[in-house]
Amino acid sequence: MSVLAMGDNISDCYIDTGRLYPGGNAVNVAVAVARAGGSASYIGVVGNDARGRLLRDALVEEGVHADGLRACDGNTALAVVGHEGSDRVFRGFDRGVALFTPDAEDLDRVAEHTIVHTTYCSGLETAVPSFAERARVSYDFDTHVDDGYADDLLDSVWLASFSATHLDEDACHKLLRWAHERGAEFVLATRGPRGAMLCNRTDVFVAAADPVAVVDTLGAGDACIGQLLYELDAGHPPNRALTAAVNAATAACTFWGGFGHGIALSDADGERARSLTQHVRLPST
Repeated sequence: MSVLAMGDNISDCYIDTGRLYPGGNAVNVAVAVARAGGSASYIGVVGNDARGRLLRDALVEEGVHADGLRACDGNTALAVVGHEGSDRVFRGFDRGVALFTPDAEDLDRVAEHTIVHTTYCSGLETAVPSFAERARVSYDFDTHVDDGYADDLLDSVWLASFSATHLDEDACHKLLRWAHERGAEFVLATRGPRGAMLCNRTDVFVAAADPVAVVDTLGAGDACIGQLLYELDAGHPPNRALTAAVNAATAACTFWGGFGHGIALSDADGERARSLTQHVRLPST
């Protein structure tokens, strides 16, 4: 099996602890596939800066094929990450040079893989039908449930993933049925400490999350998706695949960052993070 993750990457700036980590949904999913034992590749764009080099080095160290990662003039994307307890919250973003349009070479790379994964924050919506002509598409819709965003994409998607922590069980079942009826073969709903739900054409599977001392929840959903892609593409039964995916998500909560590789936050990045935070309206306490 082989998974190509394409799209967003970002430097997660933990301004309260003075640390910075490579990440982004597509990057985190690629790493999760590689850690599970699968073949993973990544296509995306970073800046010609220290944060872009950190991301490339981390991917290579994790065993992800990074030949499709290109660097250009400009800044690698940056997210300001804070915490409410151990749950991560985003306080500001700078997309930098991360958004791009796939070219013919990128599409050729898609055809070399069994699965291509991308996400709502990658700006690749118009390319999804082309992806689906070449490989099975995994798409992370995050919380885009009732806003119409997913309507025209689901018929091109093999695995549709949603963040459903805010939904009760009945609402999750409705979400699974709706996304499946719109065309997705598998639909995943991640539910934070309540585990996850997965449906296929005939059944709904549920896996509970084991209690764990949570350090940081950033990247847990991405770890779940990556492990699930590995398990399903390996031909493992959906109930086994979902249990392994939830276990991977739980493990991701026990360390900082999407997959580690943190470094000290530079003065320049810290200043940029603080300026981004000033332009975000934070909830009152």
